[in-house]
Amino acid sequence: MMMTDSASQPALAITGMGAVTPYGDGVDTLWSALLRGDSAISAMDLFDLGGIACTRAGVIRNYMPPPGFTHGARASGFAAGACREALAHAGLLDDPAALAATALITASNFADIDAGEPVLIPAGRAGHQPAAGAHCAHAAPADALAEAFGLGGLRIALSLSCASGAAAAATAANLIAAGRAQRVLIVGYDALSRFAWSGLCSLRTMTKDAVRPFDAARSGTIFTEGAAALVIEQADLCTARGAQPLAWLCGWASGNNGHHMTAPAPRGAGSTAVMRAALTCAGLTPDAVDHINAHGTGTKPNDSTETQAIEDLFGPRAATIPVTSVKGLLGHMLGAAGAVELIVSALSLKHGLIPPTGNRDTPDPECALDIVTAPRTLPLECVLSNSAGFGGCNAAAVLTRQRPAPRPPVRSPQPPPVLITGLGVVSALGLDAEETASACAEGEPALFPLTCVALPDRADTPLAGEVPDVDLAACGVAPKAYLDRASQLFLAACGMAFRQAGVTADTLTGMQAGIMAGTAWGCPATAETFFADYILKGPRLVKPFLFPHAYANTAVSLAAMEWALKGPHENVVTRATAAGIALVEAFDQLRAGRAPLIAVCGADALSAVALNARHAAGDPAPMGEAAAALVLEREDAAAARGARPLGRLLGCGLAPTPEHALHAALSQAGVSRDVLRAVYVNAAARAAAEAGLPGTPVIEPERLCGDAQGATSALHLALALLASDEGPALILTVEPDTCVALVVERA
Repeated sequence: MMMTDSASQPALAITGMGAVTPYGDGVDTLWSALLRGDSAISAMDLFDLGGIACTRAGVIRNYMPPPGFTHGARASGFAAGACREALAHAGLLDDPAALAATALITASNFADIDAGEPVLIPAGRAGHQPAAGAHCAHAAPADALAEAFGLGGLRIALSLSCASGAAAAATAANLIAAGRAQRVLIVGYDALSRFAWSGLCSLRTMTKDAVRPFDAARSGTIFTEGAAALVIEQADLCTARGAQPLAWLCGWASGNNGHHMTAPAPRGAGSTAVMRAALTCAGLTPDAVDHINAHGTGTKPNDSTETQAIEDLFGPRAATIPVTSVKGLLGHMLGAAGAVELIVSALSLKHGLIPPTGNRDTPDPECALDIVTAPRTLPLECVLSNSAGFGGCNAAAVLTRQRPAPRPPVRSPQPPPVLITGLGVVSALGLDAEETASACAEGEPALFPLTCVALPDRADTPLAGEVPDVDLAACGVAPKAYLDRASQLFLAACGMAFRQAGVTADTLTGMQAGIMAGTAWGCPATAETFFADYILKGPRLVKPFLFPHAYANTAVSLAAMEWALKGPHENVVTRATAAGIALVEAFDQLRAGRAPLIAVCGADALSAVALNARHAAGDPAPMGEAAAALVLEREDAAAARGARPLGRLLGCGLAPTPEHALHAALSQAGVSRDVLRAVYVNAAARAAAEAGLPGTPVIEPERLCGDAQGATSALHLALALLASDEGPALILTVEPDTCVALVVERA
C-alpha cells in the first residue's frame, strides 16, 4: 500500500473521549471495569428471543440519553451520551462558536435499526410501520446528533461493518490533513435489535460460553451494544484554546482484504497491510510499537490469522510485544468496537497500564503472542490498534504519548494531477454511459409508474426512475450465487469503468488500488428479505448467507473482492452527497500518495424502505436508482501503464455551505467562475448555483431520471465528462451542513 511521507501532515491531538457501555456511562467507568476484570456480558433480555439460540450479550439497560436529545432510537441515544462526554472532556460543550466549527463523523453497522425495524416487518403483520424506514438511513442519527449539540461543521456518516469506528478516525485524520476540517468529533455506535441479533446469530460466530481471545478453548464472540466517541483536532487549535491532549493520532489507514464477506484473508493479510500502512503514515517502523490493542474477537479463524498478521509485520519481535483484546471482557461492540479500542489505547498510554484480556486461560500454540492476562504496568510511548469487519474491511491507527516531532519533507510538495481513466454508468436513462449521456442531452424524462418494488401500504403508484435489468456478464462480472439490486448496479458500473480504464483484477492487486463508495441506503431489500424470513418462519429457517448482504457496505466489499482492491477503502452513507464525499476522499488520498489508483462508485437502488421513508417525509419528488463508477488515477501511475485519460479532476470542495464548497473547489482547481461551461446540481443545489454562478447553464439530471440518492455526485461527474462541450464543468451537490463541489475537465 503506497503511503506518503507525513511531513505535511498536521499533528493531531485526541482531546476528548466518551463512552456508553454495559458497564455504565463514562470513560472512567469503562476503564475501571476493565482493570478489575469485570465482564460486561449478561442475559440477552432486550426482547423475546423467539427461539434464537444465542442468549448472552453485552446489554445496556435503563439508559437515559442526555437531556434534550429526543431522537427516540436507542442506538443514537447511546451515541448522544458518548458525544456529550467527549465534547465536555474536550472543553467544548459550553463553547457554541467552537461547536459550530466542529465536524461530525458517525460510524455504525446498523444505524438506528432498533427504531427502523418495524419497516422490515412484512406488511399485514403486527408491528409493521412503513414510516419507520427513515430510521434505517445512516444520515438520520448524524442529523440528530449535530442538531442536539450545535455542530455546524461537516456531517458525514460511514459504515464499514465492525471496522467503522476505526475507519472514522482515519477519515477524520484525512479531512484534517487535507485542510477540509480542523476539528472532528467521531462516534461509533450500535444497538442490539431483533434484526441485528437474529442475523448475527445466524452466522454462527457467537459462543454460548465466554469470549476467549487467543485462548485454546475459544469458540466465538459475543456482541455488545453501546457507543464510543473521540474529539480529534489540529494541535495548533488545541494549543490555542488551552486544551490538554490525551494522546496523539500519528498514523492511520483503511483497506480491504479483497478475500471474503465473512472469513479473514490467509495470514490476516489485510490486517498486516493496514497496520504497516498506519506505521508508514506515522513515519515509524514496527520497532517503535510498545503495545498492540488487537481486534481479538475470540473466534478460531480471526484470532489465528490476526496472530499471523502480527508475526508477518513484526517478525521475531511479535512474541514479545504485549497484546490485549478488550472483547474478552467487554464483548464485540460492532460499529463502536474500533472507537472504544482507540479510547482504551489512549488510556493505556496515559496511565502506562494495559488492561487484561479476559478469559484467556489456556495459551494456544497458534497464537504465540504475549497476551496480557492481568493489568500490566509498562512505560508506553506508542500503541497500535487494529480493527476488522465483515466484507473484508480493515483499519488501523497509531497513537503516541508524545507529540510527534516534525520531519523534513523528502520530496516535492507539489501533488500530482488526478486523472479519470474509466467510467461506467447505469441509470433509468440508459444501461451504459453513452445511452445515459445521450438521453440526458435529449432531455426526455425516464420517469414512469413504479413496477420493480411493491408498496402494499400505499394506494398510489409513484413515479420513479427504474433501471432496466443489467447484464453483469457483459460488464465483466463473474456469476454470483446472490446479489440484490443495489449490488448488481454497483458491480455493473464498476465493471464498465475498469474495462474502459484497461485494468483487470491482476493489474489492480499489483497496484494496491483502493475502492470507495457512496450510498444513501446500502442494501435494504436484502434486509427486508432476511427479516421477513425470521418473522414468518422463525430463526431456524432464515438464510444465513443473506445477512452479510444486508450491510450498508455490501456492494463496495463485493467489488473489492471481485477486482482485488486492497488499498484505501471507504463507504460513505450520507444522502445525496455520499458519492461526492467519497470522490473528495479519493482525490485527497491520491494526491497524498496513499495509492496510485482509487475507484469510486455511487449506487442506490429503489426499495420499499427508501420509498416509504420519502413518502412519510412528505417529499413528492420522484426517486430514481443509478450507479456511476469512476476510476481515479494519479497522473504518473496512469502514464506508467499507458492509460488514456478521459478527464481531469481539477479541484474539490467539501464544506458546510454551498458557497464555501464552491469557492474551495474553484480555488483548488485554479479556475474562475466565468469559464465554467455548466454546473450539474441536485434540486437542493439549484438556488445556490443560480446565485453563485449567474449566467452558467444549470443542469439538473434528476428531473429526467429521478433523485439518484447516494449516487448523485458520481452520476453528475460522469455526465459532465460525457458532454460534448469544452471547458471545465462544476458538480454541486447540497444537503444540510454538507456540500460537495467538484471541478472536472475533459481530457
